[in-house]
Amino acid sequence: MYKTHSCSLGQQSLAIDLSNMAGVPLSGEERSVVEVLRIRALAAPDKTAFFVVESNTTIAEISNRALLEEATALAGRLAAQGLRRGDFVLLAIETSAALLTALFGCLIGSFVPCVVEAPPASADATDWAERLAQRARYANAKLVLVREDCCDVLTAAGCPAISIEALPEARAVASGEISETDPAFLQFTSGTTSQPKALLVDQRTLLSNVRGLAQARQWTHEDVIVSWLPLYHDMGLVGLTMTGFATGMTVVLMPSNLFTMNPVRWLWAIHTFGGTVSSAPNFAYQFVASHAPEHRTRGLDLSRWRCAINAAEFIQKRTIDLFTTRFEPHGFKREFFVSAYGLAECTVAASTTRPSDMLEFDMISRRRLITEGVASAVDASDADALPIACVGPVLPGHDARIVDNDGKTLPDRIQGQILLWGPSVVGRYYKEATPSNVHDGWLETGDLGYIDEGQLYITGRIKDLIIRAGANISPYEIEQVVGEVQGVRSGAVGAIGLPDPSKGTENLIVVFETTQKTSDVVEAMRQAIRERLTQRLSIAVDHVFEVAPHTLQKTTSGKLQRVKLVQLAQERLKGSRTSAK
Repeated sequence: MYKTHSCSLGQQSLAIDLSNMAGVPLSGEERSVVEVLRIRALAAPDKTAFFVVESNTTIAEISNRALLEEATALAGRLAAQGLRRGDFVLLAIETSAALLTALFGCLIGSFVPCVVEAPPASADATDWAERLAQRARYANAKLVLVREDCCDVLTAAGCPAISIEALPEARAVASGEISETDPAFLQFTSGTTSQPKALLVDQRTLLSNVRGLAQARQWTHEDVIVSWLPLYHDMGLVGLTMTGFATGMTVVLMPSNLFTMNPVRWLWAIHTFGGTVSSAPNFAYQFVASHAPEHRTRGLDLSRWRCAINAAEFIQKRTIDLFTTRFEPHGFKREFFVSAYGLAECTVAASTTRPSDMLEFDMISRRRLITEGVASAVDASDADALPIACVGPVLPGHDARIVDNDGKTLPDRIQGQILLWGPSVVGRYYKEATPSNVHDGWLETGDLGYIDEGQLYITGRIKDLIIRAGANISPYEIEQVVGEVQGVRSGAVGAIGLPDPSKGTENLIVVFETTQKTSDVVEAMRQAIRERLTQRLSIAVDHVFEVAPHTLQKTTSGKLQRVKLVQLAQERLKGSRTSAK
């Protein structure tokens, strides 16, 4: 059984024996996650594998032995339901001890887990159930594990759903041998498109990626990972949870809703458990730095946090500066920041800065990048300067190159598509007969960037580019500039291009969130946005629309869902034309 503790983050004294957190050194020769679990349980049965902050007042503590015993028991209960080796099981459970039991129970039983979005807290879960049913059909899932009160809505949507509590007790069954080529999990992509795809990741690919990341960052079993990222996102599941566990660390998890309700809890968890490694998208660092009142951070100590990964979306220099300034009094140092680049098609991690290197920004000419695709260095004080974060070299054993539209390799500091090669590359999408984005072992990422002396720089995504009068404009540059206008909600700006047949080019549309409602104030903001973009980027905007807070939908990694943004912009354009008539 797991231990539970009644306590609250932020207390100066915590009634938990943190000395039990020392991790377990591993050989690195383990061939599966289950083998890692068995070795941890044998070598250090009472050491803590996971802490899970399940609520404001409850923390679950999971030892290596308890995790093995509980997961083995659950594997037997799942087998008694008729599940067979290789069957898919969707885990629609919020981050909790129950989710970890289900995840490892599936692995022990040789079932294929797929962590998906947990049901919403609101009473109406119909839309969620329909989305989940679509994914269950796509994966041909034999079972969905979910909380009891959501079983009926899923059953009505055609999903075979049951709660863990409702599974009848059954005799534990001995699991068969698990090989390197056996599936580890099914991972849906982050969903920036309307129809996300899925990737079936095997044990060898998973372990090569997590070990490569740990090696690049020099993490050891003595590190402590703290994460609020959901486990249905690849960074949460692989980059932190599985990397920490497979490296022998103690991992501290908390549900993402505890972060969104009070972001300072994330920092207090790092303080409380002595976290050394954590990660978040850029918007999270920006939000915490902007919204953490002084009285809620009094006594906070972040001095042990040596690896603050900023990844999954465009890294903004002003966010790095703001967060550092805000939390330097609490022991945080700028050199703690780590940049990284990854994608589910490469399991998760593709590149990261090394411990000897600080996160640096390359100051390049916006104009030359837009018009020529050249990363031409300029002085930081230049009005044309665009800061691009260095995301380091690729992981050990991997390679990257930049190519043009014809697949020809480009020289340093010329923008093109990023191609990746190595043991972390997932060969094809699930159910795909012929790989659509992997050729001769090289993964076509769809991301734009350039290389300089082995260091990788990300500039955007091919599909997101706005083509206007022959120039390729990255929406991220526009969104950064608009975000600086007074009254615009931080991280809540979207820029897209929509074809205009009458012009023969694309209209540039900017959508921003604001709490302002007075028409004169909003109109002044629109004008300020137009002027700022003209002055800073020499770009004329065709349409500027304001929306209420939380209107712009994002993926779990913090990226704008641009398909939804296009739909929203089209609706606003249609409405404005109707009003004009």
